[in-house]
Amino acid sequence: MEKPLKFKEIVMPYPNLENTYTDYDRKLQPKMNFESEDLKKLYLNHRKELIETAIKECEEYLDADDWMEEETFPRIKDLTGEWYLASVTVRNQDEEIIVQLYLHFLGYYPEGCARKKIDDYLGMEAWFIYEPIKKTFSFDGFNTDAI
Repeated sequence: MEKPLKFKEIVMPYPNLENTYTDYDRKLQPKMNFESEDLKKLYLNHRKELIETAIKECEEYLDADDWMEEETFPRIKDLTGEWYLASVTVRNQDEEIIVQLYLHFLGYYPEGCARKKIDDYLGMEAWFIYEPIKKTFSFDGFNTDAI
């Protein structure tokens, strides 16, 4: 049976000067929310590993045969393989640091649909916990939604 795509990041070209929600049509860089400058630095220092882990977890989640069925969402064959980072939030909570990465995955839409042929399809919000004492991030799961 056909397996999921390998995903490719799209870097959005336009600065998000108002730090607002973005979508594929507007092509704004991610909305960024940091509780402090220290948390922003922490994110920037670990951005690459956080993104790589999020994508790996998304690939594993979408590797299930369930996503091949016609009546499911998301359907693998509807995905283009491209994604972009829509938002980042980093905050303190109960002596831990929480990182939320919200990724938008693009999908194909049929002719006659109100959407463009390729547009936002699947949102996946990955959660990480940073434990300052151990100085490590751990993946804590994610939420998915249709966008």
